[in-house]
Amino acid sequence: MDSATTLASLAMLKVNIDDGKDYLEYLRPYVIHVLHTIRPDVVSDTSVADGLRNICGLEIPHRTVNIILQRLAKDKNLIKENGLYRINDLPVGNFEADKAASARHLDFVSAELKNFADETARRDISIAEATDSIVAFLSQFSIPCLKSFLRGTALPKFGKEEDWQVVLVGQFVHQMHDKPQLFESFMRFVEGHMLANALLCPDLRQVSNTYENVVFYLDTPILIKLLGLEGDEEKQAIEELISLVHRLKGEIFYFSHTQDELTTVIRNSAEFIDSPKGRGTIVASALKQKRTKSDLILIAENSSELLESNGISCIQAPSYDQKNHKFEIAEEAFAAVLDDEINYYNSRARDYDIKSVRSIYVLRKGISPQSIEKSKAVFVTSNVSFSKAAFEYGKRYEQSSHVSTVITDFSLANTAWLKAPHGASQLPQKEVLALAYAAIQPTSKFWAKVLEEVDKLQANGLISARDHQLLRSSTHVQDELMKLTLGSETSLTKESIKETVQRVTDEIRKEDADLITSIEKEKQELQQNLLEEKNTISKIRQNIYWDADGIAKLEARIGSIFIWGVQIIISVMALVALFYNSNDDLWVYLIMFCVVGSALVRILGTHWDLKPVKAGPLYISWRRKRLIEKRYKLLGVPNEASDSTVNLKESQ
Repeated sequence: MDSATTLASLAMLKVNIDDGKDYLEYLRPYVIHVLHTIRPDVVSDTSVADGLRNICGLEIPHRTVNIILQRLAKDKNLIKENGLYRINDLPVGNFEADKAASARHLDFVSAELKNFADETARRDISIAEATDSIVAFLSQFSIPCLKSFLRGTALPKFGKEEDWQVVLVGQFVHQMHDKPQLFESFMRFVEGHMLANALLCPDLRQVSNTYENVVFYLDTPILIKLLGLEGDEEKQAIEELISLVHRLKGEIFYFSHTQDELTTVIRNSAEFIDSPKGRGTIVASALKQKRTKSDLILIAENSSELLESNGISCIQAPSYDQKNHKFEIAEEAFAAVLDDEINYYNSRARDYDIKSVRSIYVLRKGISPQSIEKSKAVFVTSNVSFSKAAFEYGKRYEQSSHVSTVITDFSLANTAWLKAPHGASQLPQKEVLALAYAAIQPTSKFWAKVLEEVDKLQANGLISARDHQLLRSSTHVQDELMKLTLGSETSLTKESIKETVQRVTDEIRKEDADLITSIEKEKQELQQNLLEEKNTISKIRQNIYWDADGIAKLEARIGSIFIWGVQIIISVMALVALFYNSNDDLWVYLIMFCVVGSALVRILGTHWDLKPVKAGPLYISWRRKRLIEKRYKLLGVPNEASDSTVNLKESQ
């Protein structure tokens, strides 16, 4: 078992995506393939889980595997005797053919990544190292701090993951805008991983398919992204997530103290916009977007109105009063847990985090939710360490051991996307682009090391004053240095710094500034046109999905009302006939028909799992699918799966 096996399995999951389907059914062909391969005398969840890991490269919890074994036994594929499963009659599928098709996508992407590493970072990596790097990048898309998800990711560990691998793949993804076939092949692994995350939660099929009655409160870093202060990629990913949560009937707000923190952070960043010591994502993004100090101050002053235009309002945190006293947390204990997880540069940031978690506990009013859908209130952050600290505190001191008061934005994005993947087809793409953009930004520690080395080089007369200024202030230099070093301090030498200066200087000498600007603008326009075209098609698909979903639900509701109405009318008229001692036997027969029909439905439901309560959801899923297919055909919108397969063949 290696990383290539895992990636091929993830790509196969993407092929089988079907909205409305029980996600655990995606695991069935993998389990059957494992059983065909190992042919055990006695089938157990342990042996199958080991087989899934060794043969398919997926780390699936035993509880999930056990559910699939029960279903196989129910379908007579397995026989259960004395509490033990044995193979009876396993179906033959197209597993090997699907695996071969997925392997072609993997070969395509890994070969391109290998070439990219050699040409851009001058790092010679093998195909195996390329696939390991892709897995390292995908491992960033995990679901921590939700106990119902028995693991954070379905990806096994393949040794130590290196930071340079994530940066390399981030740079690789960042330059895919003009390579749509390559990007679509790469997205198969991402969406497959997000689907695989569903297999980590055996109870996922039992939770609501909406976030009705759940309120999500956004942390300051999320609001900063939403305001576009960390780049367009981050902004678009958050906008897509907010749109999906609203469609799923969830509410989104932010606390008043979060508003105070937001304006303070933006104003502080504005003070350093013209300083050589200016650091941080807001400053770096402002330099790239040519924002000035006054621009940032204006955004800070109008932040509440800008957020309101995105459908996000500010709300007062619960008050400290006698009514809420019994729901308050031990703030000193939580502060200690935070200090174990996070190194705060500013103590006020810790105070804001404590206020946020305390507010969620008060809003939950002592409940111990088993899922996000039952949580009433959830705080959403991009800080994984913060979410882990809140989760640990909940396990030790409070009643939130299943769903933390704080979850990451990707945890919310993944779980929301699983509810309606065809209704938010762009969400995985925008999450990937946001992660890629974040991965290629230099960390504060790395950039401090760069500035230290730059000062030494100038002091020793190895670079000129002009080169010194260029290294400190040029965002283009920062990008080139990250490409050359992949963010690794061990690769940061005087040679790499001087080479970066030489690269940029040669480029400036080669073409005048106006020509560079013109070419870049033309390239961006072409990329934007391509992106807009893809976005238009994706939005058409999303609108078709939600329109079909609404029609299907309306029809199901009307059908339900009609059936109940008919039953009530028959019952009332039969009772009236009996009350007046009518000799008309028709009503007696109608009552007998209703009783016998109800009994027959229950008998059939026991044998074939046909329960009246499932009729509505099954009809909605079936009707929605037919409506979508009809609209696709009418408008000439291509099927997503067939479209990506054609593109791959054309690229090869």
